[in-house]
Amino acid sequence: MNRTMITAANTMGQLQQQLDVISHNLSNTNTTGYKSRDASFNDMLYQQVNNQGDKGTEKRLTPAGIRQGTGAYLDQTSLNMTQGAFQNTDKLLDVASSNPNVYFQVAVNDSKQPVQYTRDGSFHLSPEGPNNVKLVNGSGQDVLGDNGQSIIFSKAFKDIQINGSGTITVTTNTGVNQFTLGLTNVQKPQMLEAKGENLFAFPAGMNQPNMFTDLTGKARNTAGIEQGKLEQSNVDLSKELTDMSIAQRAYQFNSRSISIADQMMGLVNGIRA
Repeated sequence: MNRTMITAANTMGQLQQQLDVISHNLSNTNTTGYKSRDASFNDMLYQQVNNQGDKGTEKRLTPAGIRQGTGAYLDQTSLNMTQGAFQNTDKLLDVASSNPNVYFQVAVNDSKQPVQYTRDGSFHLSPEGPNNVKLVNGSGQDVLGDNGQSIIFSKAFKDIQINGSGTITVTTNTGVNQFTLGLTNVQKPQMLEAKGENLFAFPAGMNQPNMFTDLTGKARNTAGIEQGKLEQSNVDLSKELTDMSIAQRAYQFNSRSISIADQMMGLVNGIRA
C-alpha cells in the first residue's frame, strides 16, 4: 500500500469518529439538559524519512530528511457547555437553572464517584416505604439534598414549591417540610467527563476542590432555579448538519484518493518493459 492510501485510510477512520460524535449529538437533540460535543482535528505524527545520503557535504537549509504526515486524527472532543433554551412545562417537579454553571447532585452506584452532576431537572417521585416518596431523576437515581442525603417526604403531600435558591417546600395535611436541593457551581465545566444517563463527574484523582463549589448559605441565591421549566438540549441542528456534510465530503475525498492511487498502481503494473 502506498503512502497516499495509508494517509487516506487513516483520515477516513478518524472522520468516522467525528461522524459518530455528530450522530450522538443529533440523537440527543430532544434530551433535557444535554450538552453537545465538538470534535477538532490535528495532523497525525509525522514520520521521519532519512534520505540525506551525506549529511556532511550536502548543505540543505531544511532539516535533515523529510517529514511526511500520515493523515489527520481526531485531536479531542470537547463539551459545549452553553445553556440550552428553557421550555415551560408547568410541572411541579420540573426545574431548570438559569445559572449555566450550576448542576444538580445525583447519587449513583459508583464507589469512586458516588455523587455526579446533571443539568437535567426533570425529577420524579419514587415510593420509599409504605408512607413516603423520594425525589429521583429520570433514571431512578436519588436526587440529593445539600446534606448529601436523599430527599424523602410523605406521599400524602398537597403541594410542592421550589424557589430560586433550590429550597423545596412540601405542604402536607400535618404541616410544612422544607428541603434544599444539592447544588454545585462548577468552575471548570470543560473538565467534566460524561458518565452516561446525562450525568457528569470529574476525572478521578484530579484536584477537585479547585473545580467546583457546593452552594451553601447566601451563595444559593445565585442558583437561579426556576420551577415548571426544563432546559433543552444545546444541540444546534444547523451546525450539526453542516458539520456532517463537511465530514462526509472529506470522507468521500479520501475514499477517492484511495481509488485514484489504486488506478495509478494498476497503470504502473501494466507497463511492459
